[in-house]
Amino acid sequence: MIHTRVRVEEKEVLMFYESKHQEHLTVAVETILKHLSNEKIRRVFDDLGLVNITNEEVTLFSLNGEIETLCIT
Repeated sequence: MIHTRVRVEEKEVLMFYESKHQEHLTVAVETILKHLSNEKIRRVFDDLGLVNITNEEVTLFSLNGEIETLCIT
């Protein structure tokens, strides 16, 4: 598992992924940005701990235990 820090809006986000999914980083950021208008997604993002990326999903993990999974678009 690899991790990197990426800026999403004004927040530095810690993203974890397998090396084979590294090319999905940009699409993962775009997916998160696209869903931030959703109140529940925004709440998890505002209290974000880390993000996990696969070839199909972006999973947001908040510091208070909330989890939201987004399909990569």
